[in-house]
Amino acid sequence: MAHSVEFLFDDESERRLRERWDLLRALDLPNAGTNPSATNRPHVTIAAAQRIAPAADTAIRHVDVRLPIRVAVGSPIVFGRGDRLVVALLVVPTAQLLAAHEAVVDAVVAHASVADTESGVFAHTLPGSWTPHVTMARRVHADQVHEVIAALDLPPSGLPASITAIRRWDSDSRTATVVASHQGSSTA
Repeated sequence: MAHSVEFLFDDESERRLRERWDLLRALDLPNAGTNPSATNRPHVTIAAAQRIAPAADTAIRHVDVRLPIRVAVGSPIVFGRGDRLVVALLVVPTAQLLAAHEAVVDAVVAHASVADTESGVFAHTLPGSWTPHVTMARRVHADQVHEVIAALDLPPSGLPASITAIRRWDSDSRTATVVASHQGSSTA
């Protein structure tokens, strides 16, 4: 399973994103909110790898990432093929977001591996290849995509949001560790 490092949102931004999950659920559509785990939160994956060692936490804490990062969560995007699609909302890249992403990936890469003998992070999370997004629905059938996107009902300018924390997700132990946060942000 993949490990990851993720940006988390402030409470208000998370509430608005969870409302979209709940709306999809109420319409009996696929949604990212079906996982009942307390660690299931709207987030933006910064880096992913087969394994990210806990030593990455210290490296991330030494990175000069200024939180909060103000962003707009906007246009729907679709990843995948066939009937296993993911519908997500693009997080509009800003200079501050891209710089924070690059700095965190640089800190994590020495503590991550993509295979038993190969260090690094998965290529799609590297600077220049990364698409910042928040997943709204997984396992979407092709004939449901239009319905899912229509139900998300976003204003043309997108949703204003604030990124206020960074966490490391260990999929093997099913634990999340907040490694950096802005004062006053939710770290649960």
